[in-house]
Amino acid sequence: MSEKIRVVHYINQFYGGYGGEDTASMGIVVKESPEGPGLLLKSLLGDDYEIVATIICGDNYIAENTETVCQKFIETVKEYGAKLFVAGPGFNAGRYGLGCGAATAAVTEQLKIPAVTALYAENPGTDLYKDRSYILQTENNAAKMKAAMKQVAAFAKRLVEGDFIGDGKKEGYHGSGPAVDIDYTVPACKRGLDMLLNKYYHRNFHTEVVMPNHEDIPIPVLAKPLNEIKLAFVTDGGLVPKGNPDKMVPTNSKFFNSYSFEGVDKLDADDYEVSHQGYNNAFVLEDPNRLVPVDAAVSLEKEGKIGSLYASYYTTAGVMTPMEVGKKFGDDIAQDLKEHQVDAVILTST
Repeated sequence: MSEKIRVVHYINQFYGGYGGEDTASMGIVVKESPEGPGLLLKSLLGDDYEIVATIICGDNYIAENTETVCQKFIETVKEYGAKLFVAGPGFNAGRYGLGCGAATAAVTEQLKIPAVTALYAENPGTDLYKDRSYILQTENNAAKMKAAMKQVAAFAKRLVEGDFIGDGKKEGYHGSGPAVDIDYTVPACKRGLDMLLNKYYHRNFHTEVVMPNHEDIPIPVLAKPLNEIKLAFVTDGGLVPKGNPDKMVPTNSKFFNSYSFEGVDKLDADDYEVSHQGYNNAFVLEDPNRLVPVDAAVSLEKEGKIGSLYASYYTTAGVMTPMEVGKKFGDDIAQDLKEHQVDAVILTST
């Protein structure tokens, strides 16, 4: 009988049975048995795998001592001779997700053994560690634990078996996954030919230039004819009232604003300026309707080609603004537009 694959599993204090927030600051406890969701993981991995240790750690403790705790995790994985590390799943639990991502990245990078976790797209641990480790995509909450763990177990076994792992869109993980180890002692031309041949013969290989795994955004469908819609404007071009009353920054935006243009047929250049350092805004300063086309929309409204125009526009400066901040802006603006019963938006950029 062949030796079983030794597995170490990390879970937080809640799944370890120690309590909730009242025990979130507890340190590391190691149990030489599967615990909590580890019992399901054991069943799904099958008889060829053995969970030799479960690391239980409080969410506050790992969030406040990430580097130190991850190093202790590394030592534990080495001590138990594990050939597979699994964290979570952490779903959308913020501190737990940070712990899952940090621990999986640390094991991946330092021990070079298969390691995997699973988190929701908006978990902070996802953005921080999705390009350093395998973080599978999950639903928003732990009610889907069985499905998520089934996905984790299947993926983990493929990693252990050396199966070919494709890109994140195909395989269901966030980001680009772990960094690729490149042997620069081998000339680039030979590495390129080896990759080509491995791809042709369906052998395992990894590209040296990993493309980002962008989120799929569904194309919206307009539910009304144009002559019945309520239209609004959103811009990342930094158009603000003269004097920039809310002190909107020209780069790396921290907020967006909404400004009314009710009662006018067009925007007057004397009333506006631009707070944005990423483009030549001379034409906008000359005529702000070139960025926020109020004049054209008012004409369409009068002609009956659109139902009505929402008499406020939303503005921010997109230049150097992080993706996660931009996503939050979009969510907040969309919520406000829905509350004002807006049907369609023209998004103008630079």
